[in-house]
Amino acid sequence: MPASRTTKKRRSATRKTSKPAPNAVRRKKRSAARKNQGSGAKAAGRKAPARVLPGWRDLATTNEREAGRPRALAQIDKVSTMRFGLVLLAVATVFTLFIGHVHATQDLLDDLQQARRENLRLHLQHNRLRGEFDQATGPSVVYERAGAMGLVEGIEYGPTIREE
Repeated sequence: MPASRTTKKRRSATRKTSKPAPNAVRRKKRSAARKNQGSGAKAAGRKAPARVLPGWRDLATTNEREAGRPRALAQIDKVSTMRFGLVLLAVATVFTLFIGHVHATQDLLDDLQQARRENLRLHLQHNRLRGEFDQATGPSVVYERAGAMGLVEGIEYGPTIREE
């Protein structure tokens, strides 16, 4: 119990009142109770006074109380519950917005790929139809139909002149 005595001396030294410390009074009572036990208080039918045990603060000095506490826990204690709740809510909101953004981007990518496939299909259909139109309106087809209708080839469409 030497640690508790030094603590009580420090506490009583820091107080400016002339009252004795409450623990000092208890100590006196305890010592009186011990004397009574030895003198046969139980034999007389009286109850022995209850022992007052020292608390945790009485057993540890001020420096030991501060040193025993982990530093990380001290940093956490500085953050208020409201601030922690607001930070947690903000982080959850940002996370939710990020996940929503990822899903929206994936949906947009799916729409873009579908539009590209549709564009390619339409280009292929356009090329096929243009080919059919060119076959139907090509010069060889026009000459054949004109000949079938009785038209005669004019000089403008004569054979090619070659130099020999």
